Amino acid sequence: MGISTLLSVALLAAETTEPAEPGFFQKLWNSLVSWFITDHGWMKIVAAVAVIVIGFLVLKIVMAIFKKFVNKTKLKGIAGNFILTILKTVLVFIYLIVILRVLGIDTSSFVALLTVGTLAVSLAIQSVISNFASGMILATNHPFQVGDFVEIAGTSGTVVSTALFSTKLRTPDNKVVVIPNSAVAGGNIINYSTEEKRRVDLVFGVAYGSDVDKVKKVIESVLDEHELVLHDDGYTVRLSEQAASSLNFVCRCWAKNADYWTVYFDLTERMTKKFAEEGIEIPYNKLDVNVISENTAPVTEEPKKEKKAKKASAEK
Repeated sequence: MGISTLLSVALLAAETTEPAEPGFFQKLWNSLVSWFITDHGWMKIVAAVAVIVIGFLVLKIVMAIFKKFVNKTKLKGIAGNFILTILKTVLVFIYLIVILRVLGIDTSSFVALLTVGTLAVSLAIQSVISNFASGMILATNHPFQVGDFVEIAGTSGTVVSTALFSTKLRTPDNKVVVIPNSAVAGGNIINYSTEEKRRVDLVFGVAYGSDVDKVKKVIESVLDEHELVLHDDGYTVRLSEQAASSLNFVCRCWAKNADYWTVYFDLTERMTKKFAEEGIEIPYNKLDVNVISENTAPVTEEPKKEKKAKKASAEK
């Protein structure tokens, strides 16, 4: 077989051999090239870049405007930050949807999936949402501030911090109590620190037979001598009750909020000493005990067996 024959056979085999099928990366590259050139994908990329840049600038400008607006209103602090966070989340979501649409990506399924997921999450965390909504109400209404002494949900203490989900108190014995905001907003809130002045209410009991006018003058003299009592606001000293074993006098005066407990304890101590000096008796419970002697003991009937025994011995 000659050389010419071998060449002709090789050419015939090359012509009859099928071309090799391209691999995965080759197909991907061909698709990208086709989309970029044939389908004018480069125009979509340019448009997407423009939307990204312009959208980012618009997002920054809108957030700056709203932040300035919120700072001028009563929505400062937690409520204002929350509103700005929600607004930023919504704007970023719209921003991403627009970019995907410019690139020609269908976003309808993405929006539907996000809606369903949001609904499922909201149902799963109802208590968290309730605390969150209550935190928004508290942040908007401002019923108390950090440092105020309050009574919330049966707990008294100083407000350490207030967040969107819970409020933290420090009790007088230095315990930290975290209360969910749903319990805070859903109950009574007693704020002892809002006003500068606070009324001190005391009740003093004296024995029956005491001179009412004298007792009133003694109580008033103690109030006059106390330096922390706000004398310009006046006070009340009256007989309020005829109790089972005492005459109860109500004493009401005013003091600064910071001096409340000092005035309360001082008046209690000074009034006790003053009553003793003036000979005014402070009643206390008494118990009368009657002792029955053997001579006055009741005569009881003798048992029948003893009677029969005595009778038999007498007959003998």
